[in-house]
Amino acid sequence: MTINTAKAVIEFMEKYNKHFEELYVFVSEKKAKVIADDLVWLLDSLTKEQKLVMAGNDLEAKRLALFEELGISGVKAKELIEECPEEYRSKLHLECSTMEKYVDAIRKTSADIIEMVERKLSIQEKLANQPHSTMETYTGRGMKVKKHNTSGGFFGEV
Repeated sequence: MTINTAKAVIEFMEKYNKHFEELYVFVSEKKAKVIADDLVWLLDSLTKEQKLVMAGNDLEAKRLALFEELGISGVKAKELIEECPEEYRSKLHLECSTMEKYVDAIRKTSADIIEMVERKLSIQEKLANQPHSTMETYTGRGMKVKKHNTSGGFFGEV
């Protein structure tokens, strides 16, 4: 690998890592919003998430084209580092390691989000299938209501 090739790869990897950093920040915020049941934020964030996905796809297409142009298509990161000129090897290794950490963190956080959403949906499904009289209710002071008042009240039975 030439010095110019190493510089081009490192420069591209720096841009790619900025994207992965932005994506990681977004996914982390999304996880916090799922925990908080912030459905409004989650719905509003779909456009941003789609933009991030499209930007990632665009960067990957550019990486493939660049690697093809440089004659290194299909070469794995480990091989690139080994073939890199000594003076650029540590920088390329850092960029590749950084990307790997972001990708792993994004995958783990996304898996956590999916697990939480599935668990929340499962709980909601169980609650929705319970008869009304078995659902627990609490007063404004946190006291459990033992008997539901369905005696008619102001509007009558509903």
